[in-house]
Amino acid sequence: MKEMQRIADQLDRAGQGNAWHGPSLGEILGDIETGEATMRPIPDAHSIWEIVLHIAVWEGVVAGRFEGDPREPTTPEEDWPPIAMPGDGAWRQAVDALTASRARLRRALLAFDESRLGETVPGKDYPFYVMAHGIVQHDLYHGGQIALLKRAVRSASTGALS
Repeated sequence: MKEMQRIADQLDRAGQGNAWHGPSLGEILGDIETGEATMRPIPDAHSIWEIVLHIAVWEGVVAGRFEGDPREPTTPEEDWPPIAMPGDGAWRQAVDALTASRARLRRALLAFDESRLGETVPGKDYPFYVMAHGIVQHDLYHGGQIALLKRAVRSASTGALS
């Protein structure tokens, strides 16, 4: 297996399942309802929905960098998009957008010439190799946040963490 295939495999495990650490992001999100996704059980923290939108943004940014497009979010609203119109359909669209951004990122990783992994990402001070692993780490970091928020949201209705 080549290095880009190994990195794409880690992205798949973090996103869809069979992850070494436990539930993947997709597994964590699988049973979250719209109301739960918008709740803020921790004051001044992002909601699950906002984190999902943020992950999708950064998967798109990193995919773009691997595709040769160095654009990135320049405002807080681009980095952390607001929930435009809450509702069941919109929540499912947000989760579907995350799945689509991950698929694009996976394609970009696999299409990238791995002999360039040591090259510095244009405009950054780190190589493509670090960025490739970094986006997987980013997904896992936020997946952990979502798992904790999910527990907090559900404990608010039962009165105890499960």
